[in-house]
Amino acid sequence: MNTVNNEKKVDILISALEERYDSIHRIRDRVQTTSVWILGILTSISGWLIQSKVSLTCSEKCIYIIGLAIVFCLIRFVYFKDLNKGFKGQQKMAAKLESALGFYEPKYFMDDVNSIYPKTWVNAGTENGEGKFFQSTYYLIYAGFVFLFIALLLAPITTELPTIIFIR
Repeated sequence: MNTVNNEKKVDILISALEERYDSIHRIRDRVQTTSVWILGILTSISGWLIQSKVSLTCSEKCIYIIGLAIVFCLIRFVYFKDLNKGFKGQQKMAAKLESALGFYEPKYFMDDVNSIYPKTWVNAGTENGEGKFFQSTYYLIYAGFVFLFIALLLAPITTELPTIIFIR
């Protein structure tokens, strides 16, 4: 027994869609902010390594490279993977709500032949979706990590062991 009228259903769908849009924007902002910070930090460290002529032992280089790989894996395959999953889920739900509201139906809102949203947008959040936001972000992050990796590899090697100062 369904007692909700059509106008109320539309209001509920619009409210849910607004929430999805807000979530998509928040996730996108979080990814962009995090990416900018990561790129800034990686570029700064790389620049410092190159300009300061810091000499590292082979074991120090290995430790830093292993640490860099661990940080990369955590950021890419844990943090960004989780954000990507949430982003795609929100996109799928938004597309479903938009479809229920008739945004993809020709002549639903206007006498024009086309729908108000392109038909391809119904695939948002799926493998067939056209958006490449996360893929582009990954490429930028990869570039930053590769730049730091190369800076670590090119840093001069020293055979001297670090001097440890004991204070009595």
